[in-house]
Amino acid sequence: MRAVVLKSHGPLDNLEYIADYRDPTIKEGHVILRTRATSFNYHDVFTVRGMPGIKVPLPVIIGLDLAGEIIEVGAGVEGWKIGDRVLVNPLDPKIGLMGEMM
Repeated sequence: MRAVVLKSHGPLDNLEYIADYRDPTIKEGHVILRTRATSFNYHDVFTVRGMPGIKVPLPVIIGLDLAGEIIEVGAGVEGWKIGDRVLVNPLDPKIGLMGEMM
């Protein structure tokens, strides 16, 4: 899958577009989403720059907003099905959403 990845904190030029980033694998209690839209906002800038309190383990896919649809459902997931459309904002910079699938 394609993704925007941060490998080192610093200027925005540190962001890398990776065309062959590993696809996510389904886990129990989780779903996999196909991204339809995402955004780059001030929190992403802070994450890239490593602002106090927002340093994350690297490398990391960045992004905190996603609109998409469920393409796979893990065991134990209830109330969600393949094809459901979702909006996601986890408010956790360790959970990046700028990839084709999450």
